[in-house]
Amino acid sequence: MATQIKASVTRSLACDATPPTVRDVSIGGFPFLTQIAFGRFKNIGVTIDGVPTPGPRISSVEAHLKGIHLPVRKMLANDVGEIPVDNVEATVHLDYADVNAFLADQPGDLQINPVDGGKKVEVAGLADVPVLGAQEIGGVIAFEVRDNKLTLIPSEIALHGSINVDIPVPGGLGGLLPAIPIPVGALPFDLTVVEASSDAAGLSLTATAADVVLPETDTTARRCPAPTSSGP
Repeated sequence: MATQIKASVTRSLACDATPPTVRDVSIGGFPFLTQIAFGRFKNIGVTIDGVPTPGPRISSVEAHLKGIHLPVRKMLANDVGEIPVDNVEATVHLDYADVNAFLADQPGDLQINPVDGGKKVEVAGLADVPVLGAQEIGGVIAFEVRDNKLTLIPSEIALHGSINVDIPVPGGLGGLLPAIPIPVGALPFDLTVVEASSDAAGLSLTATAADVVLPETDTTARRCPAPTSSGP
């Protein structure tokens, strides 16, 4: 099962991407022997560390694969093939350091940090304020998840530096501190993000998927070209 899961999470990676680590594969549900006999497993738990994405690196994905269809005759014959899974529920963890490393390459020098043990998240950056020019600006983050996209929405904006003023945010205050999209695509098992929250360590995304198929291991390995020699 660990081999099948690893094939599923690495098949779409670019050749220069470091594959994630699949660990802690466990079989849940009772009774275990009945699950084997009927070829339908109730709950396979797995942790996947270090998932590369188009946006910030994902520190870990803690997933539960529910309703795995694997006939015992295929297991005995070592002819598993594709494995249908009814649904997947997962928690996706992004560390603040990884999110900030991504934001450092975006306009505005934005950074986020937890407040009150992660119950709130603050954002700080630079903005060109009319009359005042470039100013340090910050606010509190709200989360929006829509169409499998995570967006950080700043509110309660305040100016820092030469002045320290709280400013209400009508419509993003004319774009001084706009919404911040965080790309989290290419998740394992084609997971879709449905909710976001924060804690002291980072952001936690709730993600789900239905009718997932784990691929055959021998047909989905990454086909990466062999390195070429630059010598004479």
